[in-house]
Amino acid sequence: MHWTKVSILCLLGTFFLVANKVSAQENSPYSRYGLGDLNNNQNTVNRGMGGVSQAYNDPQAVNFVNPASYYSLVLTTFDVGIEGGAKSITDQGAKFSSGFGTLSYLQLGIPLVRNRWGLNLGLRPVTRVSYNIQQGFNSNFGDTTKWPLTNKYEGSGGLYQLYAGTGVRVGDFSIGVNLGYLFGNVENNTRLFFPDPNTYPSHKMTRITYNSFFYKLGLQYRAKLNKEMDMTFGVTGSMKQNMNARQEALNETLMSNGAGNYTNQDTVSYVKGNRGKVVYPEEFGGGIMIRKYDKWSVGVDYTSNQWQNFKSFEVKDSALQNAWKLAIGGQFVPNATALSGYWNRVAYRLGAYYGQDYLKLAGQNMPMMGFTVGAGLPVRRMPYSNQYSMLNLAFEVAHRGNNQTVLKENTYRISLGFTLSDKWFIKRKYE
Repeated sequence: MHWTKVSILCLLGTFFLVANKVSAQENSPYSRYGLGDLNNNQNTVNRGMGGVSQAYNDPQAVNFVNPASYYSLVLTTFDVGIEGGAKSITDQGAKFSSGFGTLSYLQLGIPLVRNRWGLNLGLRPVTRVSYNIQQGFNSNFGDTTKWPLTNKYEGSGGLYQLYAGTGVRVGDFSIGVNLGYLFGNVENNTRLFFPDPNTYPSHKMTRITYNSFFYKLGLQYRAKLNKEMDMTFGVTGSMKQNMNARQEALNETLMSNGAGNYTNQDTVSYVKGNRGKVVYPEEFGGGIMIRKYDKWSVGVDYTSNQWQNFKSFEVKDSALQNAWKLAIGGQFVPNATALSGYWNRVAYRLGAYYGQDYLKLAGQNMPMMGFTVGAGLPVRRMPYSNQYSMLNLAFEVAHRGNNQTVLKENTYRISLGFTLSDKWFIKRKYE
């Protein structure tokens, strides 16, 4: 095996071990709502440019945001992304911090007809639910008695997409589609504790299991400006989709075992297998990118998601609203064909975004903004090898909410992407 692959696989293994340990520490109250916290849906290349991706295409990057870009694949490309970082949440002066680490995406891009038709197979997480919140309050019992009670909220799970996409170029236009399967489950628990040790705590659990097909369409148009420059327009979208789901609900009383753990005392009700529909809202995006070949590119994106239309088993979530985001970013390569000076062939990336989050808590809009920097580091290839590999890095500082909102979140995220490109299906001429 090529030494670069060995090094990258070792690095991947180390990161996954750390990520699994860190992810257990994550605690995000935002993930209580809707389908959970939405994962970043760009690859590492585009993350370094503020998320600009609607009009982006590159022979050595698999841009799954717009499947129309798959036509530009030249080599079979294995692309894997991982991320980790820390976030802090401020709630009325109190500050809570947690870490996270996860797989961002895993995909394989295959050129079917060079620079004309491409195929992509991939897997990525869509949402993540992880929270553990405790809330105290007073409640009346009878006419005069007030008891201090405690609610404890816990949630876990998430959704994933397994997909296949294809993109075809006809003249200056290209069109593509992602088709796939969305699956996963989300579990929410609420426990109510009383100050009287002779009063049993109560526990309510709801678990929803999702399994449904989905689609996303994309279109790009490239206009040549001169011999060295072009401009690309890109749009993507999907209409409202009904996802199949099954709901399981449990209502019980608990009994303490004396060591801080609780077991079932009595089951009040249990419902399993209640099937229904969950409405996944429509989403649309568009963007423009101007590029000077092998030198620089800069672009602008606008995306919107109609989360106000989300429903779970015919019930709307009042904490959700329509979201939008405006992003700008680009990259610069000093000298892509330089024979000496490694840093001349590195792609330097910069970007920023601003928008309105899909959450609206206590009647307050949640503004979001972020700043990103990134780099594409070419990996030296061995002589007589067809391999072209890149190590992509991105660092993001993101803010959600402000001093007027109930919660304010700061996130610091590092993303690593490994792109391994090679020529496949080469016929041997000599034995």
